[in-house]
Amino acid sequence: MNDRKTELLSVLGLLVAALLWGISYPLTKIVETCPTFYTVSIRFLVAAVAMTVIFHKHFKNFSRDILKYAFLLSFCIASMYVFATLGIKYTTSVRASFFTCLSFVIVPILNLIIYRLHLTRIVLISVAICMIGMFLLSYTPDMGSFGLNLGDALCVLAAIGGSLHIIFLDRVSKREKMDPTLFTTLLMSFVALWGTLIALFTGAFKYEGASAFQLGTIVFLGLFCSAAAFLLQSICQKYVPSNRVGVILAMEPASGCIISVFALGEVMTLSAWAGAVLVMFSLLYMEIATNKSESL
Repeated sequence: MNDRKTELLSVLGLLVAALLWGISYPLTKIVETCPTFYTVSIRFLVAAVAMTVIFHKHFKNFSRDILKYAFLLSFCIASMYVFATLGIKYTTSVRASFFTCLSFVIVPILNLIIYRLHLTRIVLISVAICMIGMFLLSYTPDMGSFGLNLGDALCVLAAIGGSLHIIFLDRVSKREKMDPTLFTTLLMSFVALWGTLIALFTGAFKYEGASAFQLGTIVFLGLFCSAAAFLLQSICQKYVPSNRVGVILAMEPASGCIISVFALGEVMTLSAWAGAVLVMFSLLYMEIATNKSESL
């Protein structure tokens, strides 16, 4: 398989991962009465156990490096959930959704600071279009001023956690003898551990009001929106530069909003629909422009 075809398939895989995370938006609504870390703990425990059972043969590839990187990157994911959970308590849900989805902007900034990796003109234009689209997608009159309050700042920290996972995974996935399946299995296990410890500390497991349907929803979140999505990201990101990955994964909130309209009957304003279209266009532009530039 040639490099360009592999890259295109990897972009498709990342889009599927973004779609799976988008599906988690309406599903999280179903379990919103459950304590957050009750849901996070069970969700990632399900993911870890399922991956261990299905991919147990990959443990023959175990190495200290895989364990070390799974351990370190698990803090990025765990911090994303912790800061997002705290942040939404001190700001509106609209502002929280906007600030926690800024990875497509933060990734290239962090790449520039950490790795001196400059943005290409194509990525810069894509990020700008995506930024406008994300603003339109999130904006409502109750969004208020543009000044950052405590909740907004915490949500930005959540976005930074997700962004760090993207840019470090970019390096980790390219290391020799890196088994992405085993790495993701260990990653899910560590996130499950941190989520469970926080749930125990906050008393989340004292909650007894979860229905069978809610528990089934959490299991689905674990199998598909955690295990499958993060596995796709670990496998596919090896072949796609992290600056582009940030824009691709911006499809998550766009798809999440659209799915919520059809699944939950939520209403999107005309500006929100325009924003979703712009987010999709930013991705389409980036891929078409990249393909043309690489074929010259």
